[in-house]
Order: sequence, then C-alpha cells, then structure tokens
Amino acid sequence: MAFEVPGVRSFSAVQEPVIDRTSNQEELGKTAFLELMIAQIQNQDPLEPAKNEAFIAQLAQFSSVEGIQNLNESMDGLVSSMRAGMTMDAAALVGRNVLAPSNQTVLNGDGGISGTINIDEATTNLKVEVRDGAGVVVRRFELGPQSESELRFDWDGITDAGAPAPQGVYRLSAYTEVDGARSEYEINLPQQVVSVSIDEGGLIANLVGGASVPATQIKEIQ
Repeated sequence: MAFEVPGVRSFSAVQEPVIDRTSNQEELGKTAFLELMIAQIQNQDPLEPAKNEAFIAQLAQFSSVEGIQNLNESMDGLVSSMRAGMTMDAAALVGRNVLAPSNQTVLNGDGGISGTINIDEATTNLKVEVRDGAGVVVRRFELGPQSESELRFDWDGITDAGAPAPQGVYRLSAYTEVDGARSEYEINLPQQVVSVSIDEGGLIANLVGGASVPATQIKEIQ
C-alpha cells in the first residue's frame, strides 16, 4: 500500500523501514499505518512540506483501517461463539429421536410409529401404506379427505392380518389415487441421531441407517 503526499518522500525512500518486510502481509495494520505516517512526517522536505489536507486524508484512512481491523476481530469472536453454541446443540441431539423427512424408520418393541405428512393441496382420500424390509405390504389404512396442512398420523404396529408387526425397518408412503394415477406426499418419520457433523452449511444430523439431514429440516425433537 503506497501513499504519495506532495512534499513527503515515499516510505520506500526511508533508510530504515519501520515495517518488517518478512511478514508477507499485503495490507497494513493500524500500527504499521501510524508508523508509516510518522516516518513520512519526519522525512518530508522542509522546503515543500505536506499540506494539511493531505494529513487529514491520511488520518481518515488510518481511522478506516482501525475500524476494519476492530470489526474483523469482533466478527472472529462472534463466529467462534456461534460455533461453540452449535457444538453444544450437536451434543444434545446425539441419541435422541428426531422427526425429519424420510420414508424409512425402525419399529421398536414399544410397537408403534408416529409421523407427519406434508399435504400441499386438498385431497379426497389420503392413504398410508406400510412395507417391511422385504418390500411386502403389511398394512394399508385410510385417513380420508384432508385439507392442505402438515397432518400427524399414527400406526399402532398392527398388520392387516391383525398381528403385531415384528421389530425391524419399515418403509411408509402417503398417497392418493385418482383414476388409477397415484400421487405421493412427503412424509416425516422418527429417526435416531447417531452422530452430528458441522460444516459451512451448519449442523447436519446423521441418522440410523446412514441418512443425513440438515438441522433446519428437523421438524421435531422427541
């Protein structure tokens, strides 16, 4: 960064520079900026001194440099605090069940699955289908006409044959059928968080089964 003021020799002309040129910094900090201005004053030509306007302009530049440096330090502190907060939030999620976009979940011994369906338009007859790990349909039930909403539903873990479904992984789908055409809706199911990652996009919850969802997509912490 060079400063050319009439009547003042450039800093490069001073015999003993006050800045360590081994620092490889492309921009001057506020201390180096002030030292540079003092060196220019001490080495100005007495027959052609610098004008007051030039020094005022340099002082304004000094204030800008100091303000930017203070702002950068404040932002660094804010980012560190936010990252520490995200780490604490991440630790609290591990081992918990969260409701997130997914069509797959685990039926445990308590026998039952609760979820929500994102209905983006009114429907005349909403249906839910449950398939086991082999893809066999074990239960179908109807939820009837529904308006646009996020609808909560429950499956009691009982198959169409009236027997309790065994523990394991199940896939659920919500859909309507009109004239043989099937339209599916996004479904949110409970999943256990096994670990959490933090990247530039924020908090990522890693779920049982290998799926990952951004924390912003989590609908509910159970």
